[in-house]
Amino acid sequence: MKIDSQFKLNEAPDARLHNIIDMGLDFSAMIRLFETGSKKRLRDKILAEVRKVFEAKSEKQFKDIHHGFCEWGTKEIILAERTRKGKIIQESGPASYGQIAKTFDVVLKVAVYYCHFPNCEKSEHISRWLDAAVDTKMMDFLKERYPEDITPWPTTIKQIDESSYTSIQEIVHKFINERHNGSITPVQFDDIYWEALNRQDV
Repeated sequence: MKIDSQFKLNEAPDARLHNIIDMGLDFSAMIRLFETGSKKRLRDKILAEVRKVFEAKSEKQFKDIHHGFCEWGTKEIILAERTRKGKIIQESGPASYGQIAKTFDVVLKVAVYYCHFPNCEKSEHISRWLDAAVDTKMMDFLKERYPEDITPWPTTIKQIDESSYTSIQEIVHKFINERHNGSITPVQFDDIYWEALNRQDV
């Protein structure tokens, strides 16, 4: 079969990873908030960072990679101005730490937890380090149970800075220990409660 020379072809494993990163970005539902062209920038950066995640030797190393990505995103990714019926519902400006973290958290969940990258053994190990991709409904759910743990509690992902992001992840661990006796991971909490809250079963 003749291949058009204009195409840059990846080997099958790389093509699979690229496609999974794309799916993760779409699944995060955050791309629509960012200005045009952000998806390519995020994809390129995530492809570089996710390989570091695959090679991470410790949870601390993973956390450093995660933090570095979020710091990069708050400087490099811009929110698009959004309007509804002539009214501005989102002003243009830097993405928040929470918005970038959620984007990365969802992509990592898809690549590592769902698709078992870089391999089954390593993905099982890394999955224990992954943060919960907490959305607004999950924040409300946790706030009802731990109203005094953050003052004030953010009400949107946009309001989450580095400090409140860290606090929310600590609360997720606290909830898991109290409600599930430590038997699930934060990424499993994310799956279980995202589904339940969106079906209004909780």
